[in-house]
This record gives sequence, C-alpha cells and structure tokens, in this order.
Amino acid sequence: MMDDFKKVYCRGCWQQMKVPIFIRTPLSVPFRLMGIRPSRMHPNLCTLCESMFTRVKKNKQIDIQATVMFADLRGYTALSEQVGPDGIARLLNAFYDECAPAIWRRDGIINKMIGDAVLSIFNFPIEQHDHVHQAMMAGIEIQRKCAAVQSELRAAAGLDVPVQIGIGIHTGTAAIGEFGTAYKDFTIIGSVVNKAARLQGAAANGEILITEEAYSHIEHMYPHLEPRTYHLKGMEQPVIAYSVPV
Repeated sequence: MMDDFKKVYCRGCWQQMKVPIFIRTPLSVPFRLMGIRPSRMHPNLCTLCESMFTRVKKNKQIDIQATVMFADLRGYTALSEQVGPDGIARLLNAFYDECAPAIWRRDGIINKMIGDAVLSIFNFPIEQHDHVHQAMMAGIEIQRKCAAVQSELRAAAGLDVPVQIGIGIHTGTAAIGEFGTAYKDFTIIGSVVNKAARLQGAAANGEILITEEAYSHIEHMYPHLEPRTYHLKGMEQPVIAYSVPV
C-alpha cells in the first residue's frame, strides 16, 4: 500500500516554493544531511513543510482555507476497560492503518492521532480547489473499509462487538503553523477544528456528518440531503449538518 505514495520529491515544497526537495532515491542524500526527511503526516511531503512557516513564510502561523476531518472510534473508554492496553494498541494500529491511505490518497495530511481519533487536514500544504470533496471521499473510504474489515478490527482487539466509527467534517478559515515556545507543535486551530471535532462526536456509527458550510461545496453531488439541527457541546448556537451516504 505504501508504494502507492512513494514519490521522489516533496509535493508540498514544489507547490509552495517551486523547489524540488528530494525525499527518496540517492538525490535525497544532501537533503538528509541538512535534516530534511519524509514527513510523518504524508509520505509525499518533507519535514521542511512542517517548518516552512519560520524558514520560508517568515511567520509562525498563517491563515488558510482548510477542510478538517475527524475520524473517531466510538466507545473508546469502554473498549479500553474490556480489552486492556495491548488489545487497544492493536485496535488503534489497525484503525490508523485504514485511515492513513484514504487520507493520503486524496492529498490530505494526518496532523494528529489523538487517542481514539485521527485529525486530518485538506488543502495544506498541497492546495486543492476541491478539498471539501476530497475530505468527504476520504471519509467515505474510511467508513467503507472499516465496515469491510470488521472481523480483522475485532480480532486485533479481541472483541466480540462491532468496532464503530464516526466522522465529522467542517471547512473554513483556520490558523496553521507552529504554536508554543517551550514546546513547539505544528497544528491547526480555530472554530473549524472545534466544530469538526464536536460533529464527529455527534455522528452515529458508520456515519459522516458535514456542516452546512461544507455541504454547500458538494451539494451538486448530493442535492437531496436533509438538514439536521445539532446542539453540540461547547457551541452556543445550534449547528446545521448533513449526513453523507456511505
């Protein structure tokens, strides 16, 4: 599976700076000596993409238009009590392995793996005019694949019950870059992230919920979805969202 993603140069640096930063083949050796290596967030990006804010853009953070997707294992706490740390570790590894190719295939990056959830970003550093659509297609692939490999996911953790997945997607303006001083972290922040996270918490097993803002970008593909109103934790105003068929 990884062979599908192994390119010679960093696509992010090429798009952002028009500079070929080689991350594979012998051409990558000089860059390795400078400390530039393939990124963990996407195999076709390099670590320079993670630090380009200070080195290239001369800012610690920038504002971007981005689509954020959270994919989450349902009932993580209860599962942890049932199967113990070894079983949970195997389940998370299997879950992450299903999420990563679906996200990378559509030029998203995996920014964080937060316990039972995967936080992915679309439209940076590889820019996409259809980043909402790409995030949605990644979500559909994750749901379909996890449904298809239920026996493998259950076996990984030693579970007799189905492994349940919920996904939330939101799009808008967010701040991305390096945050912190004593401990620096590359991440994305803002209401886009918060709303996507809250929405995945409201999603049912096997469901993909997208906000009204995200739906406006793909409405032509799914013109008959019915809006639903959600009262999400930490959100003063109700949120309109749509359930995308899987």
